[in-house]
Amino acid sequence: MLSMKILIIRFSSLGDIVLVSPVTRALAEWFPDAETSVAVKLMYEPIARLLPGVDTIIPFRSDQGFAAYIKTIRQREFDLVIDLHANPRSRMLSKFSGAGRVIRYRKRHLARMGMVYRTGSSIATRHTVDLYLDTLKSLDIEGRDRLPSLTVHPEAHATISERLRADGIPIGQPILGIAPGASSAVKRWPAEYFADLADRCRREYTTAILLIGSRNDQLTAATIATAMDAPPLDWTGTIDLSLLPAVFSHCHTVISNDSGPMHVASAAGTPVTGLFGPTHPKLGFSPTGSDDSALTLNLGCSPCSMHGNKACWKKTNACLNDLSVDYVFQEVSRHFAS
Repeated sequence: MLSMKILIIRFSSLGDIVLVSPVTRALAEWFPDAETSVAVKLMYEPIARLLPGVDTIIPFRSDQGFAAYIKTIRQREFDLVIDLHANPRSRMLSKFSGAGRVIRYRKRHLARMGMVYRTGSSIATRHTVDLYLDTLKSLDIEGRDRLPSLTVHPEAHATISERLRADGIPIGQPILGIAPGASSAVKRWPAEYFADLADRCRREYTTAILLIGSRNDQLTAATIATAMDAPPLDWTGTIDLSLLPAVFSHCHTVISNDSGPMHVASAAGTPVTGLFGPTHPKLGFSPTGSDDSALTLNLGCSPCSMHGNKACWKKTNACLNDLSVDYVFQEVSRHFAS
């Protein structure tokens, strides 16, 4: 008898793909003989390959045309499509996939919009992981393990260990990972705050400081490094996405803006402190590890947008500018003291 073929659709972005991992893990547990594939944008293929229980990645290249991509999917003859993106493109792919059954995630867009435009909304908060897992209930699957996880291969771990050694970080020295980037400038805690926090942690806990991010974050990282008392280790723009979980697994703890790397660090099992300003944990994208935390000032105007991509209408950016280094240092210190 042929095994069932399952397609999961989640084209982007980095953090959203990481949050799919409880679903892929549950499917592997309930359907151990199934062949599970994931449809993602090509740029996220390296991280999707680290999702537990996934056999095949089918990357979408922007230059190939969507009709050609649909044809590729149809040729795979999937039995079940699980649409965890629920946007027009994923709906079209689901419709023309040829699969016998399609189930779709309910993103509660209107409820989240209510939280943005009525910040005092009493609508119950649901995390995105739980909404993803709800999709499986129609398959009689109760996904009880809601912690995201990514595979850290021994080869990747060894590669990062060797690079740290070459950069002068001895085995056993604690490392504070800092992910200072975000999808928009208004979601970034000020660079000088990161620099002050890093200096304090280095003095108090003799920790190495490691800046992590994409090429887009290099200017921010350079600003932080310049403001610090001593230069940190700056790997922004130099780490392949497939190695990012291994990098974070070497860190004692990680401080991050609300961003994809925040979720990667949490899925690697490293305690994370996430900083939320124009977005808010109640929108359902906070880190979910047992020792993770999401810091927010809970201002009356937060959240002011769904994705933190709109300029502060008060012109103050108080949600992050008033999030003091003392407050964040107190939270980060909890991980070094334990």
